[in-house]
Amino acid sequence: MSNRTVPRISSLFPIAVAIIAGMALLWWSGGIAHAETPETCGADTVVTLYAGQTIDAGTVTVGNDEYNLYVTFSAQNGWLLSETHLHVADTEEAVPQTKKGNPKVGNFAYQTQHDPAAQEFTYTIAKADLAFDSTDSLVVAAHAVVVQLDSEGNEIENETDWADGDRFTNRRRWATYFGHTWQECVTVLGPLTSGATETAFAFGGTLATCFLDIDQDNDGNGDFNRWGWTNGGLAPGMYSFEIYAGAGRCDLSKGAFVGMLTVFYDGASAFVSYDLFHPYVLEETHLYIGSDILAEDVNGNPTVAPGQYPTIHDNLGGVGSDSYTVTGLSGAINVVAHVTVAGFEYFAGF
Repeated sequence: MSNRTVPRISSLFPIAVAIIAGMALLWWSGGIAHAETPETCGADTVVTLYAGQTIDAGTVTVGNDEYNLYVTFSAQNGWLLSETHLHVADTEEAVPQTKKGNPKVGNFAYQTQHDPAAQEFTYTIAKADLAFDSTDSLVVAAHAVVVQLDSEGNEIENETDWADGDRFTNRRRWATYFGHTWQECVTVLGPLTSGATETAFAFGGTLATCFLDIDQDNDGNGDFNRWGWTNGGLAPGMYSFEIYAGAGRCDLSKGAFVGMLTVFYDGASAFVSYDLFHPYVLEETHLYIGSDILAEDVNGNPTVAPGQYPTIHDNLGGVGSDSYTVTGLSGAINVVAHVTVAGFEYFAGF
């Protein structure tokens, strides 16, 4: 999670709304991979990353989902990644090479200098961006430079690496390539359960306070016996919060990461967008935004009950996204965003 203060935010508010709306469409279509390790289809291809031809310095893992190819360099055994170079083609001949058949690493399509040196790095390549028609069988050339550091972070050794595979040429150079077969993604239906829904709340990381931890009367006991989070205080800026369903006692390990909440606040108004990942859908959304950490019930007492929140959209009927614009705000704000989520009767089988 990150936040950013935007200069002259009030003038950028309509632009931010358009940007977030576009993000919502991409999230719903599956076009953006979220921050967690990507879930791939079928079987990944995993090969050894060899330094100096014979030293096991780690692995290169290639996998795909419906939309993207993922190539992960992982350094092991005391090595770290200093440089990575990657080229993906449909044939061996399509990898940049000299006339003698040696690969031209400097012409590879994907290159990164890692400073500081990294333990792991993943290239995410959209299937639509691959420069060839067929993705059935891929040729992957993965090159790296790995280093070992002393206790003070000084380089004490470095080696050139290639991912294990077939040699481009038998003349001197040991550069190699390997293949990956694009894996098909198959959606499997689980047992259908009528009305299967879960409650979900937006979680703002270090900005989040669990309802169970709120003790406004300072008696040493929590004031509420319900899980969920209030997130604040938020200065003007743009924020992205993860949405978790079924995370009882605010334990993320018990919950399902089902979508994202985006908040754009310009100091006077806030645009809020709920966007769920397929196959999850929205049945209801409930939102509180204000200077207090919680909403108030009809008697003016703090409440965590979603039905008491001031802005509610019910009977949404299973949509992927929903949004609100809240005006009349000032200063630092707090956000409590609740969702009733459906879609738990389905699971993805790969």
